[in-house]
Amino acid sequence: MSRLLMLLALLPGLSYAQLNCDIDSLPLLAEVRFTSVESVARPVPHCKASGIIGTEIRFELLLPENWNGKFVMGGGGGFVGSVQNSSLAFGSLAAGYATVGTDTGHQNQGIDASWALHNLERIVNFGHQAVHRTAVNAKSLISGYYGAEIERNYFVGCSRGGGQALIEAQRYPDDFDGIVAGAPAYSWSGIAAQGIQIQQAMFPDPTNLSAAIISSAEQAMLEGMILSKCDAQDGIEDGILNNPHQCDFSVAELPSCSAGDTDECFTQAERSAISKIYDGPVDVMGKPIFYGYPLGGESDNGGWSAWLSGGTQSSSRNNGVQPIPNAHFGFSTGIMKYMVFHDPDWNYATYQFDNFQNEAANLAATLNATNPDLSAFRDHGGKLLIYQGWSDSAISGDATIGYYEQVLANDPTANADVQLYMMPGVLHCAGGKGPSIVNFLDVIDQWVVSGNAPEEIIASYPPGSQRTGTRPLCVYPQVAEYDGSGDEFDASNFACVNPD
Repeated sequence: MSRLLMLLALLPGLSYAQLNCDIDSLPLLAEVRFTSVESVARPVPHCKASGIIGTEIRFELLLPENWNGKFVMGGGGGFVGSVQNSSLAFGSLAAGYATVGTDTGHQNQGIDASWALHNLERIVNFGHQAVHRTAVNAKSLISGYYGAEIERNYFVGCSRGGGQALIEAQRYPDDFDGIVAGAPAYSWSGIAAQGIQIQQAMFPDPTNLSAAIISSAEQAMLEGMILSKCDAQDGIEDGILNNPHQCDFSVAELPSCSAGDTDECFTQAERSAISKIYDGPVDVMGKPIFYGYPLGGESDNGGWSAWLSGGTQSSSRNNGVQPIPNAHFGFSTGIMKYMVFHDPDWNYATYQFDNFQNEAANLAATLNATNPDLSAFRDHGGKLLIYQGWSDSAISGDATIGYYEQVLANDPTANADVQLYMMPGVLHCAGGKGPSIVNFLDVIDQWVVSGNAPEEIIASYPPGSQRTGTRPLCVYPQVAEYDGSGDEFDASNFACVNPD
């Protein structure tokens, strides 16, 4: 606790509740314009300051009356486009954190990247500057408002927010003491290549996006065959794969169609589309461009149909801006149209990937968070926690593992300050058949304050799921092994071990 905070605690009748919630109580900063400052009663009494940084970076800063002396910034999702703060989902404000979110410098609806057309400033803001500038200005506003230094600075985010988290650790290592990166969208060029090649296989005719060539029934059959072969490998038949890398299922095992295409068999085109998902994108010479997806979650709500296949006939994606068959279609084509080629008429179906790396080089240099050297972040005591659902159809679990392994290959000692937790059966950021409920803000705070990295994290099954109980999440590559007796949904009956 800062010296001034200690004095405030000791002086009778003096508290943060007596601070005025108005513009005059906030410091003047050169690049900040306030649009509103108001007192808000819920979920706890706080002062909400909304404003604009620079040209068009919008933010909302929440300043609780009962401040705990700490700051957390929450990340956004997708192309962002509205002020978002994922830390609120972890109860940051109610816990006493001063907290901020940003729209990353543009306004848009749904999965729409048209805001980036011929606008480098917006792309750079979205890529990395908006989060950094918001963090720096928010910290100055917090210190000025409370008249005290901040004890700890944190960032938590998932998906795009997870990518923002890694960008901060790599580009701006002094901004935060502890960072949580969930399912990080860290390679936008890789995601674009991955998405386009999957869409080319799922929707080879760009004039017909009504339904993918892989039906929901075929996805269920595929997942059923995978689970039938591998679900019980961990000693528990619970409808999830504890470690998909231990499952040797092959697309070649799928039944072939001999008398016409039905939902009971798979054509060569359907097998090819499935392989595109598992194998990952390649260039015209067959050289890998990015990662594929691990097995699992093929037929889950929030799985393939939502992100990779589906079709406009059953999709409500994109908030009505323009019907899209699935989320990856919107993201990957949007990236290519508005950030790579700046051509709204660009056609995904005919693209050959013969010069992709060069064409996407400027995008990658601005948006990607692929640098494995985290020494500057670690040198000032920074801690980075990464988590990822194994059954995530938005961000590949193999891609997240790939980045983590690159960090450790760059410096094997990094595992003291950087840890990855894989979540069996969990979809994008949360949900699915596996245990996904964890307050990662509490976890990173305890790690930074104590200096002791968690050996395991206890996760709960989400409300409304088919299960209740807990299971440990282990530091990758360890997996949670059931001891063979007792409640299969009680974390105390598991131990973290290295996989066979």
